[in-house]
Amino acid sequence: MRHIRGYTLIETLTVIAILCIILLLANHNMSSWRKSQNANRVTTELIDLVHFSRAYAISGRRPLTLCGSSNGSICDNLWAMGALLFEDGNRNGIIDNADYVIKYLPFRLNTNLIWKGFSGQRMIFESKGITSASNGTFTYCELDKAPLYSRQVIVSRGGRARPSQDKNGDGFHEDVNGSIINCPN
Repeated sequence: MRHIRGYTLIETLTVIAILCIILLLANHNMSSWRKSQNANRVTTELIDLVHFSRAYAISGRRPLTLCGSSNGSICDNLWAMGALLFEDGNRNGIIDNADYVIKYLPFRLNTNLIWKGFSGQRMIFESKGITSASNGTFTYCELDKAPLYSRQVIVSRGGRARPSQDKNGDGFHEDVNGSIINCPN
């Protein structure tokens, strides 16, 4: 008679323990990958939005305002919630009767996204595409402010945007001065 062998309880528990360890390592790596991809996605979307805003101002020959907005109808400086682009004839940062919304890009981020520029909390694109004293920087940071996932989008006075880079290959993006991006409080 032949004996049928099965797995013992110890063998089964050992396999389950090994699978748990593998899943924990994979989850940590996926979390890092997800944070990095989210930072890159937001950076790309911001650059595209700035370039779109500039092109729209030039083609329409009218001033536009780009601001942070939580609901797509007012500028409330909540860039992590979304970005609002609208025609702003009197350049007051408020959607008046003659103004209209061109685009609203909802982000709904659980991170920090801050605009720091010379014109305050918003960007104003003149009809020739330049940003009327609105050159500045978008800074993207995770809530834990881990510099590994921090990114910046630098906007010139000419209305052109470029992403921050890791120029020295240490895994951290640098700001315009060559320092690791410092997340504001």
